[in-house]
Amino acid sequence: MAAMSSDAKIAVGVGVVVFAILFFKLLRGFIRFFFRHPFWFILLLVFGGIGFAFNILLGGAVILAALVGGGAFMLLGNFDN
Repeated sequence: MAAMSSDAKIAVGVGVVVFAILFFKLLRGFIRFFFRHPFWFILLLVFGGIGFAFNILLGGAVILAALVGGGAFMLLGNFDN
């Protein structure tokens, strides 16, 4: 990161912050959902759907963070080169 411009560092930081927020919201949402619906928790636990659903939602969080970071790059003018 030493060779990156300050605008690029800001854009990467924005992407990391967005990912961290979405990741912790995902964890909190999973915990709240499974405490409210224990039947679904047991059903998904038995059939292996918890990991699948978590990975799909985590992938969505990564994609959204990449889009926001890319938007910050474009907004700060780093695609001019």
